[in-house]
Amino acid sequence: MASNLVQKKNCFVVGPIGDDDSDDRIHADWLLEDIIEPLFHEHFQDFDVRRADKISNPGQITSQVITALLEAELVIADLTTLNPNAFYEIGIRHTIQKPIIHMHLEGQRIPFDIAPFRSIKFSRRRPSDIRAARGLLHAAVTEAIKPDHQIDNPVTFSRGKLDFEQTATPKEKIIEEALNSMTRRLSALEEDSLLGLDMFRRTRHHYFKKPPRGVPKIIMTVTSRNSVNNREFVEEVARWAGVAFESFGIETSDDLLHEVSVIIDESDENQIKAEQFVQDYRGDGYEIRLHTSGSADIFS
Repeated sequence: MASNLVQKKNCFVVGPIGDDDSDDRIHADWLLEDIIEPLFHEHFQDFDVRRADKISNPGQITSQVITALLEAELVIADLTTLNPNAFYEIGIRHTIQKPIIHMHLEGQRIPFDIAPFRSIKFSRRRPSDIRAARGLLHAAVTEAIKPDHQIDNPVTFSRGKLDFEQTATPKEKIIEEALNSMTRRLSALEEDSLLGLDMFRRTRHHYFKKPPRGVPKIIMTVTSRNSVNNREFVEEVARWAGVAFESFGIETSDDLLHEVSVIIDESDENQIKAEQFVQDYRGDGYEIRLHTSGSADIFS
């Protein structure tokens, strides 16, 4: 009799684990059990989420970890505490050029060699921080599992640079050096801003949960009147939404880096909450437009 079971894809989680009851283990369990597993259980049920210490198969744990890094369809790597084992595992994943998502606890300084590559910053100070982190992770997973997803990490960057150096004409090399010089000067002045803009130029965010077609939505479009670091702007709006709504979506545009939309289901209760959201967060430097899908602005 043929089996109707569908083989699940694997999401392997790496990062600091530590001993039982250690600070590292408490942090690792919090990230896995409060952010990653609930998100995959609700939105990506075709994935099986595993962490190294939860592999139950007999055998050498090191070889099992390396096998998981090589074979998993997706890896989520926690950069928090800059754990050497975790960075060794991240290096393996980068080398084989398969999808990986970086995450780190707010306040953690990221090493310079991977700092230009997007990492999801999360916090655990407030309950709304958990909802915001799940939302940002949902957007990253949605992008990473697309068939046409372009891998972008230090290894792919270096290989691309080497290919360019081997094939570039003298004129192209002069242009490259001029661009490199300009980049170095700008980076010295506004490193964090440039990193944030670069990361989000590569990544388009989508609904945390794809809404059924035809279901009306309330959309709150937040626009910054100032030049902003897009990464921090999106994270800030996600935190606002996490306070105001139990379930919401975030959408950004590659072209309008100063504009973020918050999407919720249309209902009388949500309409009241949305109008309160506009009142609470509209202020100096921000404009918020409130409208329903397919309609003109109803409040701004």
